[in-house]
Amino acid sequence: MTLSPPTEVQFDALREVANVGCGHAANALSKLVGGRAVRIDVPCVVFAEPESIAKLLGDSEQPAVVTSLDILGQLEGRLLLVLEESEARRLSTELLASPVQRFEQPEMRVLEEAGNIIASACLNAIASFTGLRLLPSTPAVSRQTTRDLVRQAVAELEPQARQVTALQARFATFSAPVLSGQLLVLPRRHSVQMLFEKLGV
Repeated sequence: MTLSPPTEVQFDALREVANVGCGHAANALSKLVGGRAVRIDVPCVVFAEPESIAKLLGDSEQPAVVTSLDILGQLEGRLLLVLEESEARRLSTELLASPVQRFEQPEMRVLEEAGNIIASACLNAIASFTGLRLLPSTPAVSRQTTRDLVRQAVAELEPQARQVTALQARFATFSAPVLSGQLLVLPRRHSVQMLFEKLGV
């Protein structure tokens, strides 16, 4: 199914939504890592094929550790916290206060909880900004390439769509030990339209 891309005004509105949500996600991450300041790049909003969205996250063939959860409520979609394996080890080491060599149950649980905290902060901020009720599902952690990750998410969210809307932002701590990663939000098509109506664009 081929859809018309958003207008520039609509892209600007989505960037503002992403900016609000990702800013609060950065604050939540800052608290998790001992109060170190976290920088969020200007969010990127694209309307593209899944392959192009996967490339936004870096090398689409390299495995990443991803905390994924569904967005439920008046808007629907999926939110993904994407970390390179080295970054996932660094974050779980900080949260467990113990060196992490491999991803087993304790490491997966702590990444699930971190993803839940960060995602909830993001969704709460978007809910406050738009006046819509949003809820996160139970998070799940997986290790897969970003190409497979995006393909799977799009197949489950919009199986007939050739192009989808994605909101993406990179983050990193200012001070050592530096921790970086990305947030990716994939809203369903009807939820994008609802956002436009709510924001008057």
